[in-house]
Amino acid sequence: MDRRSFDALLAASVAGCTDAIENPDRRGSETTAGGTKTERPTETTATETATATPRPDAAEIEIDGVVAKREPYELREVPYEERPQFIHDDRREPQECRYNADQVDELPNVVEANIGGEEGLMPLRTSRLAMGLLHCYREIEREPYLEKAIEIGDAFLDTATTVDGGIPYFPYTMDKGGSGVQLEAPWYSGMAQGTSLSAYLRLYETTGEERYVDVADDVFRSFTRLKRSAADGEPWTAMVDDGYYWIEEYPHDPPTHVLNGFNVGLWGIYEHWLLTKDEFSEALVQAAITTVADHIEEYREPGEVSWYGLNRGYRGNEFYHAVHIHQLRQLHAITGDEYFEEMRRTFEEDNPEEEGLP
Repeated sequence: MDRRSFDALLAASVAGCTDAIENPDRRGSETTAGGTKTERPTETTATETATATPRPDAAEIEIDGVVAKREPYELREVPYEERPQFIHDDRREPQECRYNADQVDELPNVVEANIGGEEGLMPLRTSRLAMGLLHCYREIEREPYLEKAIEIGDAFLDTATTVDGGIPYFPYTMDKGGSGVQLEAPWYSGMAQGTSLSAYLRLYETTGEERYVDVADDVFRSFTRLKRSAADGEPWTAMVDDGYYWIEEYPHDPPTHVLNGFNVGLWGIYEHWLLTKDEFSEALVQAAITTVADHIEEYREPGEVSWYGLNRGYRGNEFYHAVHIHQLRQLHAITGDEYFEEMRRTFEEDNPEEEGLP
């Protein structure tokens, strides 16, 4: 069954639902009226505008003054063990403790890597290291794990570039290419913002210290600050393109719309909703899921591996195809929407070898 058939079923069950959630300064929201339906775009163009034609079978969300499409998915509260945000770079399951408590002092507070002969900060790996140590503390309850995770959280925040009253963006400090574009240091990624958001939420969850939820709220704000609000040279990692909300792994104009990185960012805002039950967080997650649902078939190449991004800058491979399959499984888990399960099976049929499943 295709997306249009699922849209028809959804319309029958939620007819008349046209709430538009507005972006609050912090927490809380208001509602306004909706409007009429438009077809999904067939090509990717950077078109952030202050208006978008709404759909009768979906609500809307206003993000940074821009209206975006949002189907009212009923989000499921998955247990800790089933949260979609992975804690290790290779995303091996089950998520296990990989660190010896007697040796954690040897771990860096901020992870660096060498790419193309250039050393630089790796915020994705830093935030995942913090989450990995918090997982160890949850499983084994030895203080060195928590102490080191707190050290990392504090040192990591010191690396951030802050804008607009304290929104932290965590920089990559080496040049890097991705999806056919070249980014010069420092550059910022919605993928790393997502893992960083989860890391600070889990520090709050573990310690109960309000300072961590305050940091998490500020990181969450980076998902509501669109490209249109960033001055020249300022970081941004989210945009609205033809009425759809996008989290960009490689922020660029024209956009790349990389699927894997988009979903990792989505897992961060889902976890913000999971732990805060904030109404605007819920609406933003719904908007992000709507984007995936309405574009997932554009990533598909029947009988082959899926595309890495919609700009077609990188063909993709079996590893990333397996990533997409697993992320569709996770989208089904947090929404219960059978369309994601249908698409997961379709992607598996296109390339059944899940070699290197993350």
